[in-house]
Amino acid sequence: MQDKKVGIVIPIYNVEKYLDECLQSVIDQTYTNLSIVLVNDGSNDNSLSIAKKYALQDERIIIIDKKNGGLSSARNTGIDFFANQYTLQFEKEEQELLKFQIINENYLDICSIYRKNTMLDKNFEIPQIDYIIFLDSD
Repeated sequence: MQDKKVGIVIPIYNVEKYLDECLQSVIDQTYTNLSIVLVNDGSNDNSLSIAKKYALQDERIIIIDKKNGGLSSARNTGIDFFANQYTLQFEKEEQELLKFQIINENYLDICSIYRKNTMLDKNFEIPQIDYIIFLDSD
């Protein structure tokens, strides 16, 4: 069975401080059947230059450069680009995400992955789960 392609949308707005770490984390994944869309949302720092550097090094990376419209606009632009079965969204706050695993049979079309220490269970304790996938409510 062929691995399913995963689309990753990374909205970018003035995140030069975090972008190298974020992009390197995505590129270093063991799951390699990825399309990585970087949506530059009108950054006025070096974020676009950093994105271009990575796009030249990895053919899976596509850059969309647009006028600033906010996070939701950047996400939607990235999501519109895809016709894939799954889409994962990263934000700069999720930069410490190091590994994720995609299971071929999944009923979700659009989801977000969060680090386990950002989530609490019903008893307000950190669950003993490595990574959690949620349907994105945006």
